[in-house]
Amino acid sequence: MMTAFKTVAQSAVEWNELPELPGGKGWAGMYAGVSHDALICLGGANFPEKYPWEGGKKKWYDDIYVLVDGKNWQKADEKLSVPAGYGATVSYQNTIILIGGSNENGHLNRVIGLEWDGKKLLQSSFPDLPIPLANMAGALVGDVIVIAGGISSPTGTPLKKCYLLDLKNRSQGWAEIDPWPGPERQLPVCTVYRGQFYLFGGETVGINSKGINFRSILLDSYRLRLRRNAGKWTAFWDRLAPMPRGMSAGGTILPVLHNDRFLFWGGVDGVTAMYKTQATHPGIIQSMLYYFPETDSWEFIGQQTKILARVTLPTVFWNNHWVYISGEIKPGIRTPSVVGVK
Repeated sequence: MMTAFKTVAQSAVEWNELPELPGGKGWAGMYAGVSHDALICLGGANFPEKYPWEGGKKKWYDDIYVLVDGKNWQKADEKLSVPAGYGATVSYQNTIILIGGSNENGHLNRVIGLEWDGKKLLQSSFPDLPIPLANMAGALVGDVIVIAGGISSPTGTPLKKCYLLDLKNRSQGWAEIDPWPGPERQLPVCTVYRGQFYLFGGETVGINSKGINFRSILLDSYRLRLRRNAGKWTAFWDRLAPMPRGMSAGGTILPVLHNDRFLFWGGVDGVTAMYKTQATHPGIIQSMLYYFPETDSWEFIGQQTKILARVTLPTVFWNNHWVYISGEIKPGIRTPSVVGVK
């Protein structure tokens, strides 16, 4: 049963609480998509026994959950070929395409498709990524998957890489295109509007005056226009107005509301990134922003105080809602909550 309420702000956002995922703990970094009207959530990771500051060990999962009627999650008989999370997902012609990700053995370059036939999941193959990749942004632009940023190994540094896969010509494999005119990044957020790909924020490794690394939360924003000529894709990037506050590891893809604005909720900003003590972390920032692509402008729209903000989660358009699926509400602490906005 959905519970609906509106945020009191300059422009109301309608929120709906959907059935919680089973298990009680929730997961970060799940894959999620839609196939034949079913919402499907896959994989992810949590700390099943102890929190990180208590010495707990992170566990990745291969379980798959399906929501068909909007009332009850069912656990699929099928499982992922390997436990995984923190990749990208797109839904294309009733196939959910899982791209890259990571697990306890490292980062992945595999790409697989899954289709729900009403009773079971049917698997199909897609070309592997050119490199292992996790913590990237990814979205479907027409018939083309666009992947931006990420990191290639658990101890690597963020990348300034952008790849695409033309699903009408998938035998040609992934193509590398020119990246955005800004720094490398992992955990950026993205969305698609009027056939163009938008990329925001994320984080890279900053170095202070003492030579010490820190989490540098980025404020820059870009729009990608793709052109195909003689079988080759060319990227044209436009720099947009910077974000009023940074956003790394937010829900992606970003919801597009009223057909004219993107909603920014959750994610790590520059202040939140500075908290060092996990056990006393205050949680994720509650402020919400709109970005208006037609005017390249930003608006603060208030606080979301009834539902905990979160990071490292997929966002999926399903049943006329943009659905935020599970995620992390504090370092190491997940939520099974699933909420929709429209």
